Amino acid sequence: MIKGIAIVTRKPGMPDAEFHRYWREVHGPIALSITGLRRYVQSHRSAHAFPGFTCPYDGVAEIWFDDLATLANLPNDPGYVNGAQADEPNFIDTDKLVFLATREHVFIEGPPIAQDTPLIKAVFLIKRRPDLSVAEFQDYWINGHAPQIPRDAGILRYVQCHQAPETYAEGTPAYDGVAELSFADHAAFEAYWSSDRIQAIFAADAPRFLDAANSTAFLAEETRVLWP
Repeated sequence: MIKGIAIVTRKPGMPDAEFHRYWREVHGPIALSITGLRRYVQSHRSAHAFPGFTCPYDGVAEIWFDDLATLANLPNDPGYVNGAQADEPNFIDTDKLVFLATREHVFIEGPPIAQDTPLIKAVFLIKRRPDLSVAEFQDYWINGHAPQIPRDAGILRYVQCHQAPETYAEGTPAYDGVAELSFADHAAFEAYWSSDRIQAIFAADAPRFLDAANSTAFLAEETRVLWP
C-alpha cells in the first residue's frame, strides 16, 4: 500500500480555528469522492508547541491507496480534480503545499485504534543528511535509528513513512520521510520528550542520518475521516 502525505499551510488571513473547522467539516467529506481511496486521516496541528521546533505548517493529510500508480493518477481522477483539488484554495495556501509519496514501516503497532480514539501525534518531517544516498538514509533510519526508540517510554505507535525511492527520478522531494509517534495524551508526550534518556538518544543519533537545519516537527491531533 502507498501513503500520500500532503503537508498543508492555511490560506493567508484565515483564522486558525476556522481553518481546522473547514478542513474537518467541509473538505473532509469532499475528499471521499477520490477514486481508490482506502484510508484518509487529517493530522491537525495542536495548539501545544513542540519544544525545540518552529514549524511553518498547519497539518498533514494522509491518504492511502493500493499502489503508487493509483496515487500518481490523482491529477487525472475526476473525483479528485472536481472535488478535493477544486476545494483546496478555499482553505489552503496552495503555493506552499508539499506532497510526498511514501511507504509505511511500522515499528510499534500498539493497541487497536478506533475512528474516534483520541491521541497526540508527534509528526517529524525529515530531510536526510546531504552526503547520504536515499538507500543509505533509509537503511540507517530503519536498521540504525528505529531500534533505539524505547518501547517502554509511553509511545503507543511508531511509524516511519519513507518517500518511495522510485519517485526521486522526478526530482528531490521537500522531505525524505515522515516519522509519526503517537501518545495517549499531551502529558504522555511531555514525559517522553523531556526525559534525559530520550534527549540523549536524539542528540547522539539524529546527526548520523538527518539534516537538522532542514527538518522540523509539530504536534497533531488526528481526525480519521475514512478508517477501516
